[in-house]
This record gives sequence, structure tokens and C-alpha cells, in this order.
Amino acid sequence: MKNKYPIGILGATGMVGQRYIQLLENHPWFEVVWVAASDRSSGKTYGEAAKWRLDTPLPERIAKMTVAPAEPVGAPKVIFASVDAAIARELEPRFAAAGCAVVSNSSAFRMTPNVPLVIPEVNAEHLHLIEEQPTRKLSGGYIVTNSNCSAMGLVIALKPSRSASALNRLL
Repeated sequence: MKNKYPIGILGATGMVGQRYIQLLENHPWFEVVWVAASDRSSGKTYGEAAKWRLDTPLPERIAKMTVAPAEPVGAPKVIFASVDAAIARELEPRFAAAGCAVVSNSSAFRMTPNVPLVIPEVNAEHLHLIEEQPTRKLSGGYIVTNSNCSAMGLVIALKPSRSASALNRLL
């Protein structure tokens, strides 16, 4: 793919944000073009703001990026959000209202009826719920969440059993 989709990382200086950077920096479809974090980090270079804790080097291109304020103005249309649930409840709807697709790692909207909680290998068909979100109709934006990390591994492992038999409940 010659042209990559520009994406942003909200909460970029935390551990999950760092992991997003690590995973997405050489991704064939996405290019990290925007990093945002708290007022404490905003305006600094990412290299100054983030205490990089991963076992791979901080990508030089990312280290030179200026950390943006955690506001939708100037953000790309696809946001990977890695903020605390309390902050996510406030920020993620603002990004969705501004027309952004927000992929949330937070628990803030996991139980919201029209926000899909998606494990692609298990229930990608739930993505149709995006169309029911008011922001989708107004601005094109929406929120999608992932599951709790402990549940994710278990559900992925159990999916083949459910598909092959009548597994409906675990004791």
C-alpha cells in the first residue's frame, strides 16, 4: 500500500500509547502523524515528554514529533485512544463528535449499547452498531472499544470450541 492512513494516538506518552507507537510505527496500512497527551506533555517533543519504557528503541521520527493537546482540532480522522476511563468519558465523545473514528482501549464505553466491543477474530459482525451512534449520523465519527485484556485472550481461545460445539457457559 503506497499511501497509508494517517492516524493519531491519544494518550501517547503512557504505556499503552507507547505500545501503540511500537506496533504502528512500521504498519503497512497506518502512519502515526499525531500524538497527543495531557497538558503536562503538550508542546514538548515526544522524546522529551515520554519516558520510553519498551524494549525497542523509540522511533526517531516519533521522538521529534510535537505532542499536541488532547483536543480534536488538528487531529487525524482515525484515533487510537489509550487514556484512563474517567478521561475517556470526557474526551472520546468529543473526538467522535468532531468526525473521528475512535478506537478505544478504555473501559469507559464498553457497556454502552451502541458502541461495539470488538474482538475481530470473534465478533467483527458487531461493527454494524457503529451506524447507530448519533455522532456517526451527525459528523461521521464513532467509538469502537476492545475488551479487557484478560478476557480477550480467553475469548479468542474459546471461540473455536463454541463454533464446533454447544459451548455456552464456563463454570
